[in-house]
Amino acid sequence: MTRKDIEQLTRLVNTPPKLNEPMSEHTTLRVGGPADALVHVSTLSELRSLVQFCREREIPLFILGEGSNLIVRDGGLRGIVLRLGGQLQQIHFNTTKVTVGGGVYLPHLLVKAARRGLKGLERCTGVPGTVGGALISNAGTADEFIGDLVQSVTVLTEGGEVRELSRDELRFSYRWSNLREKGLIIVGATLTLEPDEPSAIMERIRRRWHYRRQTQPVDQPCAGCIFKNPPGERAGRLLDAAGLKGVRIGDAQVSPIHANFIVNLGRATAKDVLTLAEHMRQTVYQRFGILLDYEVQIVGEE
Repeated sequence: MTRKDIEQLTRLVNTPPKLNEPMSEHTTLRVGGPADALVHVSTLSELRSLVQFCREREIPLFILGEGSNLIVRDGGLRGIVLRLGGQLQQIHFNTTKVTVGGGVYLPHLLVKAARRGLKGLERCTGVPGTVGGALISNAGTADEFIGDLVQSVTVLTEGGEVRELSRDELRFSYRWSNLREKGLIIVGATLTLEPDEPSAIMERIRRRWHYRRQTQPVDQPCAGCIFKNPPGERAGRLLDAAGLKGVRIGDAQVSPIHANFIVNLGRATAKDVLTLAEHMRQTVYQRFGILLDYEVQIVGEE
């Protein structure tokens, strides 16, 4: 980005952009080099203006949720990293329907729905991302997904058009949705939940959270599962059987609790993490003949 681009960007948005912002401060794994500019937008109008600005100047635009399920390389991200706030974080309930902004923090939505006696989102217990990020990756458990709850999704296209995609236009599968199409920004969504006793819902959330705390390194910096489960198998079981728990490169370590997680022991770099991840992948391939696919998104420059 040129100095002129930055001057125009500063005039365009209500909140001053943060320049050369370390992405390690905005990812749950705590690694990643600097973004040229980190920008917060709070309205759809502001978002559309920013998308047009980037399109006209051919400036790369990356949408950042809560920084989970993400590894940013040490060279950082060129262009603009965007976070959604304000009006794009609103929640509206209408009987069993809930309309939410793409920037809504998923754990916050989960608790609000539970207190209103609406079940369904328990499958996302412990997922520390935004609604937009959860929809793109079809977050959930191994067999329950947020995509199953979706009635419609509102997106902003690369050309600046706001479109509402109906259920029939959406495709969801294990850790994937067609919302990954290039240039789509999730502005909001409508989910269909079911009524239940708030106390019963909160108890299910507590049980699921307790299970996660026992089986995953939730108290350490990590990005979530590194690899997808291959058909008919569990990536964590394969990695464990390959003897990878506790293996370490620099301050990146395969979690001793769950072998499909890499934790940052304090000073890990993205290079440490990615070198370790590829070692894990190749070890499983050599041992079992299965090449694991990455679940985490890997972005940025070396």
